[in-house]
Amino acid sequence: MYSRETGLPFAVYAYAASILSHPTSRHIGRDYSMTRDDAARMVRTLLDAHGAGRAAEVFEGGDVFGVMLGRAELFFEYDEDGGVLNCAALVYRFRREPRAGVLQRFFAEEAGGAADASGGSLEYRHDTRALLLNRFYREPVPASEFAADVKRLAEASLIWADEILERVASSATREN
Repeated sequence: MYSRETGLPFAVYAYAASILSHPTSRHIGRDYSMTRDDAARMVRTLLDAHGAGRAAEVFEGGDVFGVMLGRAELFFEYDEDGGVLNCAALVYRFRREPRAGVLQRFFAEEAGGAADASGGSLEYRHDTRALLLNRFYREPVPASEFAADVKRLAEASLIWADEILERVASSATREN
């Protein structure tokens, strides 16, 4: 609030108040929630950059969109309540619930730094029996940064699928 004691001209206070009340500056100093349009724009830009097609369909059928990027299977999920875009790269889909100890071995590999998760974190989803590398975005990032992040995540998922999966499966087989 303006006061004579500060010695600053009133115009400075009026300018600051107008900037801080502008809609694009609402996120300054607090968390910014990504909108569905922001998330869709980021994913479309990624798809256009990689020639993956189907860019117009992003999130039109709901909150989840899947695409193949080379051999990597990617999923993008927009959480409207949290204003978050989740990028997930499939490591492995189990036909049935994994045997006891298998998931713990995967998480031990992650904790031990056995393979790079490229900014993602390992997650198992019981509803789809999918082991995924996830990366979350709470605000939009530049297209080039997003494309590079997702490409690294996709590459990491393939390393997990090719190398770590084999190691975990071998150790589970030896113990049984």
